[in-house]
Order: sequence, then structure tokens, then C-alpha cells
Amino acid sequence: MKRNLIYMDAKSSKFWNIDQAGNSFTVTFGRIGTDGQSLTKSFPDEATAVKEAAVLIKEKLGKGYVDTAASGAATGIAVTTVDDHIPFIAFSSINHREDISENIGTFVGRRVIDYDPEKPIKPDGVYRFRSDWENNEVIPNLEKYLESDEALETTALVFGAWHGDDPDQTSNIIVEALVNGKDRLPKLAALYIGDITSEENEMSWIKQSDLSPLLPAFPKLELLRARGGDGLALASAEHGHLRALALETGGMDVSVIRSVCTAKLPNLEYLELWLGTEEYGANYTVADLQPVLSGQLFPKLKYLGLRNCQRADELAGVIVNSPLLQRIETLDLSLGMLTDEGARALLLMPLNTTLKKLNLHYNYISEGLIRQLKALPLVVDASKPSNMDTDDEWRFVAVGE
Repeated sequence: MKRNLIYMDAKSSKFWNIDQAGNSFTVTFGRIGTDGQSLTKSFPDEATAVKEAAVLIKEKLGKGYVDTAASGAATGIAVTTVDDHIPFIAFSSINHREDISENIGTFVGRRVIDYDPEKPIKPDGVYRFRSDWENNEVIPNLEKYLESDEALETTALVFGAWHGDDPDQTSNIIVEALVNGKDRLPKLAALYIGDITSEENEMSWIKQSDLSPLLPAFPKLELLRARGGDGLALASAEHGHLRALALETGGMDVSVIRSVCTAKLPNLEYLELWLGTEEYGANYTVADLQPVLSGQLFPKLKYLGLRNCQRADELAGVIVNSPLLQRIETLDLSLGMLTDEGARALLLMPLNTTLKKLNLHYNYISEGLIRQLKALPLVVDASKPSNMDTDDEWRFVAVGE
């Protein structure tokens, strides 16, 4: 018996693996990106070892860990299986540059390295390109990288701040450079555009652009993630291989939602949308999400994340009647303004669903209703950050600016 688990929240990024054989098992655990440490324990017989291993697994799942068993994909890289619905993307921290970047590396089985034109390129790395206020070498560095032989084996790329001392510079320079260099990246499977912390640029201030040209340019792309909603667009979203789409905003424009709702992504397993608030540009209604909630889109969807949402209560009231609950395994309403109203709606959810996990991390739900939610026959994360302001008169989504 083998299980590989992972846990991520605002403060943690860790793994826990167990390998049981015969009358013993070995547990390996630690921070993602490290080798961790191992402990082996023996028992009088195999039955006892199996029983004790099952107890530990149940304990970890109860604490919010999720499976990350990997299998080979058509691209030849290690990716998370359908059943595990790429959990390391969803449970990243709020201010999460290191977590997300490391997990993009986990997605393709490689480590993230900041590109340095003065150092040799390592073929086992996922390269991150970013600028600072004094040095805007993102495009020259990317072009130099694309000239290397290692680019031909690239499976993932991460882009941080691209604007240098020009905060109005959009991500279009990245999109154009990648599309122009597509022949040098025949194996690209994972792409993250917006690896930017609040210290570098607040999320709602990041100048994005139309990302849809990336889809036809990279037919083996499996994961596309972007951070920042100003100017974000998916004018034509069609891809036969994409498995995961994640768009983080402080306020999502309805045009982006409508593009997602008309997208042709037959293999999409994972959809994560940070919907945000009106204060930072959100102009959608819950009705605009109806094509997704109807269950008619994305036949392979296993994870739905409607995160960082001002209208979390309203969403909860609609989702409990959604046919999607008979298909998805994880519903993620975390980082939003979910209150007792939304909690009561979720308690009316049908019991005969396929749901395995309900993520409500960062919420305004009273303790009594949290206890009722945790009694549901699935894993429920209703945790709250220790530094969260729960003042009844001042409620905010986790990430705004």
C-alpha cells in the first residue's frame, strides 16, 4: 500500500508519503521541494501494519491532506492523476509566489530556477523569468533561453514581473515572445504568467492581456495559470489537451467569464476562477456562471474553484442544486466572503454526490455551523488564517488590490 499526500495553506507547503509492505511501513514527510525525512516502523504482523497505516492516512486526510499520486502523461512528464485533480494548484497560499512556482515544478517533476544569463542552463529546471525596477531583461533573457538546446526539452515556464520600471506594460510582450518562439518549445506543458507578489505589484494592478494566442501555439499545454485581471482576456479559448485553467483576479470582468463559458476545452479537469469584488472590477452576476454550473460544459471536470468571491453566499445557494455535484470531486469556495447564509445553503446539499472535498478556507462562518459542515460525509476545510479580521461590519475577500 502506497499513498502520496500533500497539504497547502497560507503558511504551509508540505508532503506526507507512506509505503507499507509486509509487517512495516515507511513514512516520508517534509516541505515540498525538499527530500524530507523518513521514519520506518515495524509491527508483529502484516495485518497490524495495514491497520496502523490506514489510521495514519485517515488522520492526514482529516487534516486536509489530499492525494497526489502521479502517472505518466502523453507528454512524457509526471502529472497528477484525474482522481487527484491537481490539488497542489488549488491549495496554494494567498501571497504565494514561491508555493505556486514550486508546484508548477512539481507538476512537471522539475525544480524552479530563476534564469540567470550568466549561468549554464540546467536541463532539469523550470525557469522563471522576471524583472525588477532597475532591470527589465525578461524578453532578452527569454530570447536567449529559446536559442539554447535545452529549450527544446522545456516542459514548464514561469513568468514573474515583466514590467520593469513601466507599470503599464502588459503581459502581451510575454505572449508575443512565446508565440514567436513556439517552435523552440515543442514540449511546453505548463505555463504560469503572473508570478508576482503584492510587494512587487498588487494583484488588481497587474496588467494582463489576451492569453488565447498561447493555446493554438502550444498543442501539448496541460496547465495555464495567470495572476492579475486588468486587461485579462481569453478571446478564443479552444484546446484539445488542456487539463487545468486557473485565473486569479481581484475582480473578474464578465467578458472573461463568458469566454470561459464558451471555451472548447474537452479535457479540462480543473477550473479555478478568482472572481473578486466590484471594488476591483468584478461586474458579473451569478447568472453569468450558469453555463458552468449547469454541468453542460467540461465533461471531465473534477475540481471547480470559485474563489476570492464577494458573492460566495449567493454562489453557495445556487451550487447546491447544480448537476455538477454529481460529477466533480472538489468544490472550492475558499478565500471569499462566505457567511452563515452560505453555510446553511451548503448544509442542504444532496448527500448522494460525488464530492470528496469542500474547501471553505478563509470564511465568516460561525463555529456552530462549521461543526455542522464538518459532520458532512466528506472532507471539509473551514479553517481561518490566524491573522484574519473577522469584524462583522468589515468583511473582505482574501485578495483585493
